[in-house]
Amino acid sequence: MGDGGIGSRVARNEFVPGPAHALPSTTRNRAARASSDRHASRYIPSSVAVLVLLDYLLIGVGTTAIIGRIHRRLDFADLPRAAIAIFLSVLVSLLFLYAAGCYRRDTAINPAAATSRLPVALGVSAVLVFLILHYGLAFLFPSDILFISISRCATFALIFAGISLCGAAASRTIFNAMVRAHWFRRKVLVLGTGARALHLRTLVKEAIGPRANELCFVPEAVIGGATRAVPAELEDVVVLPAGDSPLNRLARELEIDEIVIAPDDLESLSLDALLACKVNGIAVTDYHAFVERETGRIDLSWLELSWLVCANGFRVRLLDAMLKRSVDIVLSLIFLIICLPVVTIAAVAVLIESGRPIFYRQERVTQGERRFVVIKLRTMRADAEKFGPEWASDNDPRITRVGRFLRRSRIDEIPQLVNILLGHMSFVGPRPERPVFVEQLADQIQLYRYRHTVRAGLTGWAQVNYRYGASTEDARRKLEYDLYYIKNYSLVRDFQIMLQTMRVLLWPVGVR
Repeated sequence: MGDGGIGSRVARNEFVPGPAHALPSTTRNRAARASSDRHASRYIPSSVAVLVLLDYLLIGVGTTAIIGRIHRRLDFADLPRAAIAIFLSVLVSLLFLYAAGCYRRDTAINPAAATSRLPVALGVSAVLVFLILHYGLAFLFPSDILFISISRCATFALIFAGISLCGAAASRTIFNAMVRAHWFRRKVLVLGTGARALHLRTLVKEAIGPRANELCFVPEAVIGGATRAVPAELEDVVVLPAGDSPLNRLARELEIDEIVIAPDDLESLSLDALLACKVNGIAVTDYHAFVERETGRIDLSWLELSWLVCANGFRVRLLDAMLKRSVDIVLSLIFLIICLPVVTIAAVAVLIESGRPIFYRQERVTQGERRFVVIKLRTMRADAEKFGPEWASDNDPRITRVGRFLRRSRIDEIPQLVNILLGHMSFVGPRPERPVFVEQLADQIQLYRYRHTVRAGLTGWAQVNYRYGASTEDARRKLEYDLYYIKNYSLVRDFQIMLQTMRVLLWPVGVR
């Protein structure tokens, strides 16, 4: 996790806490020292924003420099039209880099994953650049030779693809040097050394790795909590104040950027020390808010309903709902027209391999626990559920050869555009589940029924962040992402999820 090397480390048998109520008696003394202990907040740039800016500058500057020198050879009518073509091309490349997951935090700090996705994202963007030039700008500027010439448009797209690939690779080289220099690493002091704190360390490791956050831990007994044995997994990252130094002084000496409150029991804690930290410029964050921000999900393992009730979110304005429905109608109509040839070919393939029925109809649950019939291309044998409903498994023998391809490519999902058009589903939302599984999972998983407060979706936050689920534990983890989506809904987030769905289609994980 890269947590080593922060401050002084102590073994658990070296910790001797003071009296449980010693801190409140020193409040006035600490307040008197507040001005001298003032912590200057350190500015930590957003790693994602920096990477986007680097891509924009290097791709944009490189393209402008080269196209600017050869724009006459490409038969641009003038420099303003060349600038329009360059701007649209750079915008398209950034969108596809985002869609391919190149700006996800876990990918951004993983050079191998980031680099492997560049050729695919920029190759697809080059194709779209060609289409925009030849069919879009040719319509706006019908007299320009460049835009009406297939060969010249293809030449521009290929040149741009080469420049953007070199620029994106260079920006990642610079970005990785910044990561190694700890430009984006935040020092976080976790208050607590119990099971919750240990769980927090595991979550951060799994979510974003060691390069984004440097965690150290302080026992809750320092501010009046219960004395407990420190887990062996945390012994190397536990720190203690020297003597009777207050918590805010320890945070200042360690150059802590944020304190996270994560004890197993909050009842006996004295909050004076935490208030002193906050007053002196150190960010203090609740465990749930920190996990939500860092992982993009609501952790159900230690969930306190009081926090969820009082936290911001779970509000959808009427205008947002109307815009979302309008987008669903327009996009479903467009994609139904575009995808009709693909669905026709796939339907013929299903018919040839395994006969009728071509489409698979099944009852699912959507908003308000209303039931509807979902439509998909059939990917399993016609008698797949003769022994009752069950989750798909790895290498499920019920899936046909054509069906396996349709599932991996997600072509079998296209007929659900009809469900979206009819209002049963939305483009973005929790995936619709079967009533029999809903009843089972609602009995086993806390808050499961709350995923039905919004329309079911063709894609969703859980789908772009978690593998295909086929167990109760998978359903629990996906619910954490679904709750995050419902709590933090926005139309902008919907478009982000739709873009990121491209990554799931190109690099499917756990499809069954």
